[in-house]
Amino acid sequence: HICTAATYYYNILTLREAMIIKLDLALPLLISFLITGKMYAFTRETLRVARTASRSRRLSSLKMEEQQQAFDTGYHAPVMWKECISALLGGDRYQACKDNPGTGTSSGVFVDGTLGGGGHASALLKNLQPGDIVVGCDVDSDALATASQRLSDYLGSKANELPLFLPVRSNFCELASVLSSLEHPVTNEPLNLVGSVDGILLDLGVSSYQIDTPERGFAFMKDGPLDMRMGRERGLTAADLCNELDQRELQRILKTYGDEPRARRIAQSIVERRPLTTTKDLVAAVSAVTPDFVKKSRRLGRTATLARVFQSIRIMVNQEDKVLNQALSEMCPALLRPGGRLAVLSYHSLEDRPTKRIIRDGTLYPTRQTNEKDMYGNFVGTPRPFRALGKPRKASEEEIELNSRARSATLRVAERN
Repeated sequence: HICTAATYYYNILTLREAMIIKLDLALPLLISFLITGKMYAFTRETLRVARTASRSRRLSSLKMEEQQQAFDTGYHAPVMWKECISALLGGDRYQACKDNPGTGTSSGVFVDGTLGGGGHASALLKNLQPGDIVVGCDVDSDALATASQRLSDYLGSKANELPLFLPVRSNFCELASVLSSLEHPVTNEPLNLVGSVDGILLDLGVSSYQIDTPERGFAFMKDGPLDMRMGRERGLTAADLCNELDQRELQRILKTYGDEPRARRIAQSIVERRPLTTTKDLVAAVSAVTPDFVKKSRRLGRTATLARVFQSIRIMVNQEDKVLNQALSEMCPALLRPGGRLAVLSYHSLEDRPTKRIIRDGTLYPTRQTNEKDMYGNFVGTPRPFRALGKPRKASEEEIELNSRARSATLRVAERN
């Protein structure tokens, strides 16, 4: 820009001298002057457009940051909360209930199966009407206490003015049996929520609080007890698995749940360094057979390898694959009413793959998709409880800048048939 402007003004001075001294230089200098002038004007316009776009991005980022902070807590930052709430509230039955409250239609009922810090539940409650119900479920007692304190205004003291929030401590795969006996906290009447839920949200994975708390043992960056249990009151810990399982089983876990190329060597290193009691012990066992950096592929470096190892053991400790499969194939179809919405946020392929299959094919296992129908118009083969709504969605660039953990998130939305 500076060079173009300098050339532009230099040509003006040279052209003035050429007109006075030598007329045969005037024409080429005049052509150069015109070309340079157009380049200068084009550059100036380009810079103006770029400044306007940059200012617009900054304003959009600030607006996104304000909206994001409205539901962020020190416990967890909800990912793609606007997209999730829009998907859950888009059902035809709930819209009819909202637009015509005097028709006798029952209130809207929604389930947040992975409550965490209550970010998604808070955003959902702010968009509901008095009489609507949000059931928040989590197996982690810390998460349940944090969310209940945050959403205390919705616990029933203002039932006529605000929607109702019902915290439930349970694994989300068991919600069908838990909600069948749930009672209204004010009237003590059974709610009979099975088959009448308008929307279910599942935000899979680990919360920011669990990762950032060394005592939970989820992160390899911080030293703490080798635990990794979502609910700390029951079940085997990560230390139990590392110290009790044989090398072949450890290798299978690392290969199945982490696709770890060094599964055999890492499993052998874990066995040789027993007993392991802290995350630092597990990090040392993995580091002993893993280089810091690999020029061939960053995936083979130490940091990426540790992330896969910790993910594999965490999935095994909490039985995350079995829990998700049971929730998708049994709990969600049992709770949702026809036309109800299912929104699932997944963060890696082991979570996204079964979600995609149950929505698309009606089964968790690979199958050949067929659209054959019988004479009555019904699909032949495996029943399909859901119908996909749109394509998978990813977080926006503005949200990723504010919350880097949203980068790997994939949102799939389906409707109950």
